[in-house]
Amino acid sequence: MTTIVSFTGATAHNRRQASPFRHSRFAAAAVSALLWLPRFWKARSELAALAAMSECERRDIGLTAFDVANALTLPVDRDPTEVLAKVVDDRRHRREF
Repeated sequence: MTTIVSFTGATAHNRRQASPFRHSRFAAAAVSALLWLPRFWKARSELAALAAMSECERRDIGLTAFDVANALTLPVDRDPTEVLAKVVDDRRHRREF
């Protein structure tokens, strides 16, 4: 004879415990989605300022026109200024060695 034990009560209990985490993740995702547009516009305006610089000014900070053009091709969810900062940092480290 086989006894079947139902675990539905245990899974319902686990769902109640996970609920606060689910709500906080949802709230964090909602806040991130709402703040995405201002971050996007800020990053694009900074990129426009870099594009408006002369070649001499860009060279002073370690960038080229090609770097700025490449940053324009990045997906909209990536911050181009972070990518450009990494490019500059990589170039500085290569010069040191």
